[in-house]
Amino acid sequence: MKILWKLRFILKDFWRQYLLAFVCLQIVSALNLLPPWLIGKVVDGIKNNTLTHQTLAHYVAGILVVSVAVYGFRYLWRSWLYGAAIELIRKQRSRLFAHFTQLSPEFYQRHTAGDLMAHATNDLNAVEESVGVGIMTLIDSMIAGFTVLLAMIFLVSGQLTLLAMLPFPVLVWVTSRYGVALHSRFERAQAAFSSLNEETRESIAGVRAVKAHQLTERQLQRFEQLSYEAVEANTRVARVDALFGPSINLFFGLSFVLTLLGGAWLISRGQLTVGLLTSFTLYLGQMLGPMLQFGWQFSVFRRGSASWGRVETLLARKPQVVDARDAQHAPNDTGLSINIQSFAYGNAGQGSVLQNICADIPSGTFMGITGRTGSGKSTLLRLILREFDLPAASTIEMGGISIRQLTINSLRKKLAWVPQEPMLFSGTIADNIRFAVPEAPLETVIKAAKMAAIDAEISVFKEGYSTMLGENGINLSGGQKQRIALARALLSDAPVLLLDDSFSALDMKTEAHILKNLMTLRQQQNKTIILVTQRLPELISADHILVLDRGRIIEQGNHEQLLLQNQSGWYARIFRQQAKVLLQPLATESAGTSL
Repeated sequence: MKILWKLRFILKDFWRQYLLAFVCLQIVSALNLLPPWLIGKVVDGIKNNTLTHQTLAHYVAGILVVSVAVYGFRYLWRSWLYGAAIELIRKQRSRLFAHFTQLSPEFYQRHTAGDLMAHATNDLNAVEESVGVGIMTLIDSMIAGFTVLLAMIFLVSGQLTLLAMLPFPVLVWVTSRYGVALHSRFERAQAAFSSLNEETRESIAGVRAVKAHQLTERQLQRFEQLSYEAVEANTRVARVDALFGPSINLFFGLSFVLTLLGGAWLISRGQLTVGLLTSFTLYLGQMLGPMLQFGWQFSVFRRGSASWGRVETLLARKPQVVDARDAQHAPNDTGLSINIQSFAYGNAGQGSVLQNICADIPSGTFMGITGRTGSGKSTLLRLILREFDLPAASTIEMGGISIRQLTINSLRKKLAWVPQEPMLFSGTIADNIRFAVPEAPLETVIKAAKMAAIDAEISVFKEGYSTMLGENGINLSGGQKQRIALARALLSDAPVLLLDDSFSALDMKTEAHILKNLMTLRQQQNKTIILVTQRLPELISADHILVLDRGRIIEQGNHEQLLLQNQSGWYARIFRQQAKVLLQPLATESAGTSL
């Protein structure tokens, strides 16, 4: 029951519903005392030949009235109690989701999506059962058990009650031992479910790759193995869980034997009537429910405690990137100044990712960043977005103010990021484009789509901008997804546009058309554009170009300067190779035409 202490600050918000439920429970427990007492009166009336039709009718009517009243009060306390539990877990699920949105990328490098989904669903379902059914069984077993126990002592016989209760201390000890074993086994079962959940998610998300590489059989075997492990872990839980009921029935049966023996002895001595013994056995039968609940609640609370422990571990994780105490809003001047002495990911284990990166990017600049794969280009954009914080010796400034001193929300409102692999959501194309501006009218959405050169293709779809997209835009090509993500960024109207190899899936003609639109937009709105790419022709019109290699700047300047300064440099050499590849088809086509 430690989980109730851990959740005390959450439970107090629902104290009214729980209090009303407990009052109704007490009324139900008190009403349940009447039928056994009335039945005892009937038995004694039959034995003593004093029972009349009128008296019997009164007793039967009393039992019926009590039954109806118990029905009504049980409905009330169940609706109040379970309603409070459902609302409580809804709030905790929302709290956990909000916490996920605040955590840094480092957290998601350590946890899989399937594992987090298992925490938000399966674990919180177990907690819900604890604060709903668990509390109900706890209070019901305590109130009903205590009430019935008082009736057994004061209405029947204290001696017989003491004799009947002898097996129960041993039962409490046994069930507590079961609970300890259940806790550790349930933790392993939840971990196995997380692994199975992640395997299922990955297989479904990558189903096209699985089929393309003929890996269906292998994935099926992996799923069956994880499924078997999950079943085995839950079976171990079930083995312990299955011991509660039989153990309680065993000790309860022993209590009934002692009751009959002791009751017969008391009747023979004239200290008890047959009717009272009948009432006592009925009261003892009412104790079976609370005792079964008492044993079962060990299982429920142990499950809930194990699950809440897993959730608490996630809630205890703090985001690595947070607002400074004196953080201010981002300035209107969005010029960037970058001075990175050194930066390394916390779990990289391979030294610095970036070193000695210095650059000034005034507002309205078209900055190009290129270099070989793994040179730190995307990392630089992520640092501008402040997904990670720089060491104290390094800084990135916006408008002369360190981005550490800016609120994260205001900083990111100044930045629009388009990754190479965009994330699209299930919903319409229009909703995906207006993701950052949900209230944007369709006319504005269409304008952004035209800027991204995707409007014509959307118009071909039968339902146009109302076309529903599958998971991550599965019914679109890679180039279409990139352009929808670009339209989303353009619609946000952020003054700084971060393009992380965002044209890699586009043909040359479409790419040139988009670049032309971006240059026009830059001139009209003084928009800063930072483009990461390995297609060097995209950078011909860039104001400045950084060439990175192994996290360092090895060349910089505009296109003409990089070609003239070092003919054997990386930029000049790669540009000549790409130009040759790009121009050769045109030369061949021209030669064929002249022939």
